[in-house]
Amino acid sequence: MTRTSPTYRPSDLPADVARHDRVHPPGDDRRWRESYYFSFFDARHGIGGFSSIGRRVASGHSGSVNVLWGPDRHSLVASEWDSFDKLEDHVHVAGMTYSSDEPFGDWRLQFGGKLNDGGDGVECDHAALGPVAKSAADSVEVSYDLTFSPTHPPYVYREDPRWSELFTGHVDEVGLVTGTITIDGTTIEIDGRGGKDHSWGVRNWFAPDDWRWIDLVSDGGPEIAMWRADLGGWIGDGAVFTDPAAGPERAIVGYTETVTTVPRPDVPGKAIPTGLTAEITTGAGTHHLEGTVVRVLPVLFDRRVDGTLQRSWNDRSLLSTTVDGHPGWANVEFAGRVENP
Repeated sequence: MTRTSPTYRPSDLPADVARHDRVHPPGDDRRWRESYYFSFFDARHGIGGFSSIGRRVASGHSGSVNVLWGPDRHSLVASEWDSFDKLEDHVHVAGMTYSSDEPFGDWRLQFGGKLNDGGDGVECDHAALGPVAKSAADSVEVSYDLTFSPTHPPYVYREDPRWSELFTGHVDEVGLVTGTITIDGTTIEIDGRGGKDHSWGVRNWFAPDDWRWIDLVSDGGPEIAMWRADLGGWIGDGAVFTDPAAGPERAIVGYTETVTTVPRPDVPGKAIPTGLTAEITTGAGTHHLEGTVVRVLPVLFDRRVDGTLQRSWNDRSLLSTTVDGHPGWANVEFAGRVENP
């Protein structure tokens, strides 16, 4: 059973907050990009997923990633590319559409098409990571019609120029996700928890030496949305969502972690994450997180610097978690740069 909140209404948000759920005037930097992200996990069916759509105004190019996975399921994934003429609040890329009628209200997520089959191993088959048309992996017919309904006020990251190579603004939410998913003719009724974020600004994935991003949801316990990055020194922001009426005390002010890994064959500079233990402190207290990695999906970006291949290697991982003893599920990014992978 998922929890609901009668105390939060998006219409009560002040205008200077509500505007951040809509598109923003683009900056002058050609790397400026605006993106939306959604995730969910339905513990009854053991299925979760995440997707994102981003758009670069300077090039008119848009891209998406679309993933369905679970501890006992094949990882289904595709990254696709498209183009657009102008920024609009409703976004569409390669069969996937996000739409909303009210700022920070319900968002509808729709998809119809194929996803690559990345197998049922812990690490997704790398052949499945690209567009369906170019993948050597088998593909599966998938469609879904999901609704994200926020249950807590959005958390807007504090302004800080140290984030300038990753974003100008960033907003996190948690809520209910309901609807249907059909995979290869089998339909699943979804009733779970999910996360949403919205970012805009320069997105330079090679700027951080390392980063940790956590999107954790739970049917009955604390939920977490946070990002930390080593940009010549660690910087972090985010929130722990408990009481919907919680104010500034939900902001994360302290974080320590231990990550366990195993070697990745042929890539000595990027071990495979296997677990995460963390202490997360807010103005209201400290929360203890334990997580076990059940799936890993690498997100890879390459560039050459003075003839050396550099790869931004982000092990996007699904974790079975507890926070203060409450079970949940998390999408966690274990990211860093690798040379000559």
